[in-house]
Amino acid sequence: MRCLIDGITHSGEGVARTDGKATFVPFAIPGETVELEITEDKRKFRRARLTGIVEASSERIEPWCPYYYECGGCAYQHMTYNKQLELKQRVVSEAMQRIGKLELPVNPVLGMEEPWRYRNKVTWHAARIDGRYRMGFYRSDSHQLIDIKTCKLISEEMEKLSLYIKTNLEELHIPEICEIIIRQSSLNHKLMLMVMGKGTENANIDCLVDYPDLSSIYSTDGERHTLLYGEPYLQEAVDGIKYDISPLSFFQVNPIQTQKLFDLVQRYAAVNSSHRVLDAYCGIGSISLLLARKAQEVLGVEDFAPAVQDAINNTRNNHITNCSFLAGPCETIIPRLHDHFDLLVLDPPRAGCNSDLIRAITGSAPEKIVYISCNPATLARDLALSTEGYVTKEIQPVDMFAHTHHVETVVVLYRR
Repeated sequence: MRCLIDGITHSGEGVARTDGKATFVPFAIPGETVELEITEDKRKFRRARLTGIVEASSERIEPWCPYYYECGGCAYQHMTYNKQLELKQRVVSEAMQRIGKLELPVNPVLGMEEPWRYRNKVTWHAARIDGRYRMGFYRSDSHQLIDIKTCKLISEEMEKLSLYIKTNLEELHIPEICEIIIRQSSLNHKLMLMVMGKGTENANIDCLVDYPDLSSIYSTDGERHTLLYGEPYLQEAVDGIKYDISPLSFFQVNPIQTQKLFDLVQRYAAVNSSHRVLDAYCGIGSISLLLARKAQEVLGVEDFAPAVQDAINNTRNNHITNCSFLAGPCETIIPRLHDHFDLLVLDPPRAGCNSDLIRAITGSAPEKIVYISCNPATLARDLALSTEGYVTKEIQPVDMFAHTHHVETVVVLYRR
């Protein structure tokens, strides 16, 4: 079947129309004429496999990664980086129109000068298959393990450690199915290793303890983690604020773009010494502490207790006295707060905010809201819920995840 690709989905798939149905085609670029084979036919949509390219886009290139068409990690390596940024801007804009019913301009995406080797965290899947251990990523939309030797998104130091672990899997005595997570500090380049799964506390780490720059090794079983070797924290720094990060706490995976993101948040926030700030989904206090340097007071709310403890420690370590934190779900805590805040910072997970939280936020009437989102769809939905009380002034996407379909977006809203 021959079709013209005229759209793009939020997950980076090309969109064609076949017999009036939207048809999703991985690895196709808007503007291309392609040959495809229908693989799934639903009542409202179809899925298809790209079988040939009749008229290729001038933006089509050869992927750098040899596993690109098998691995489910990236979605945009088959096109130039400028085209990636253009399509991500389009995805955000279309989400605003289609889901939020908002006719709002979206700024061009803030990209990277060098969009490779940027990730400071990688999660490998390990499993014993046909009698021997394999380590890699899952094939797209499956749990089929692809035995991978290189990933062009992680640093060379992380890749070298990954290959070393890969060659020593038998010696580690790990469970037959587990995850291996490596994190790296952009501050001092030290590495943290986590082996995740039931029984990983019995892993044999003798071959790892002398590995250069590997500063800590953890075993993790659910939310319980055990330090097997080394230092308890990974250290990061942004704008002179230093952060200690425990193994399961979140920190942005792209340190170069994190600086741009946090600069943007601080510019939109524009706090002064009279402002009281509420930071919802505050994590380890990464944004709270930056804003506390100029604000009168900052209160952070976070559901993940270890991250709250990290935030408290980071406040103490940076000698900041006007910042405090509450542990618990934002959906529960924030509606019960009776204090007035001049600024609200929202950085929720991909699911966004529930309607009760949105109502509580708009009901408390902060002068300004800075919303940071990793999901354009839930961002558009949440902005639509807040239109009665607030007007959206600026929508700025930031490319935190080059070559993948993900895009971070920062929005500033003012009370009407």
